[in-house]
Amino acid sequence: MFLFEKMIGDYIDTAVRIVATVYLADFLQRLFLCGVEYWRYVNYYLPEDRMRTILRRGFTYSNKSVYLLMAFVLVGFSRTSMTGDLRSVVPTAAFLVYMPLYWMFNDLGHSTLTYSKWIREPHGLDYAEGMASNYFHGYLKLALPDLKDDGLKHRIAVYEDKNNVTFGIDRLVILIPDEMWVKGVLESELLEKAKPLETRFINRAGVERPFKHDVYRLNRQVNGKNYYFAIEGATPMLSFYDAMQSNLSATWQMRELKREIWLKFAKHLKELIAKCPETRNEVHLIVYSSHDKHGNPVDVGDKLIDYMRNKTETINKRES
Repeated sequence: MFLFEKMIGDYIDTAVRIVATVYLADFLQRLFLCGVEYWRYVNYYLPEDRMRTILRRGFTYSNKSVYLLMAFVLVGFSRTSMTGDLRSVVPTAAFLVYMPLYWMFNDLGHSTLTYSKWIREPHGLDYAEGMASNYFHGYLKLALPDLKDDGLKHRIAVYEDKNNVTFGIDRLVILIPDEMWVKGVLESELLEKAKPLETRFINRAGVERPFKHDVYRLNRQVNGKNYYFAIEGATPMLSFYDAMQSNLSATWQMRELKREIWLKFAKHLKELIAKCPETRNEVHLIVYSSHDKHGNPVDVGDKLIDYMRNKTETINKRES
């Protein structure tokens, strides 16, 4: 029993020493990188707070790292109080000489999955969130809300009264296919292009910018009606598709993680639209696979028909 307890104690002491060595190696590496950052990348910082900013960035730890460090510190103090010997948990030279191995192999766990995980995190710095944010603030939040009887819903109502038609969705339908490519005029056997909504002009950075929305007629009746829809593709996704096809801008990471970017774009755009009172009832997103399980192209008209039928069933259930 005594031998077993000694083995456990030695194991804990060694583990604490290893962890202390790792954290010390990490601290020294961060300090070195801060020095490199300070001397090589002067233009990336304001002169008055360059040092403070670099140190803050260099020594920011994740919650997991902080909690683990605190846990091992408590274990170390506990062992010291039991043995009365602080040296049992302090790294010796035999441990410290292995610190260069940490510096050599600390990025061993970095892989393409690391990029994937980083994209999924809600930091707002990745390509997908940047595109979604620009699309929302530079287009949707400007073009759709009602300012002076010129919002999307008002223009749809005017269009319905003027042309004696009915819109299936009184929102802007935005298509986000996984291929990211949407043709200028939607290719669909079920949709026919109609007259667009009235153009709205908004001054943006000193320029009177026109905001236009195309309208399509569903040529198959649902509930005895041919519904109309204001519908368009998500232009940032088309731009990203073009960027992937260009040797000037494409990288292997973009092509490898294009699905991650597509999903993150759709997720973040949906969150932005839902959080803003001015837009949460102005947009209907359709995020879908461009091909079915047999490899055939998906007709977005079928998506709209399914939506209208489900909408009707929901209304009928509520009324009954």
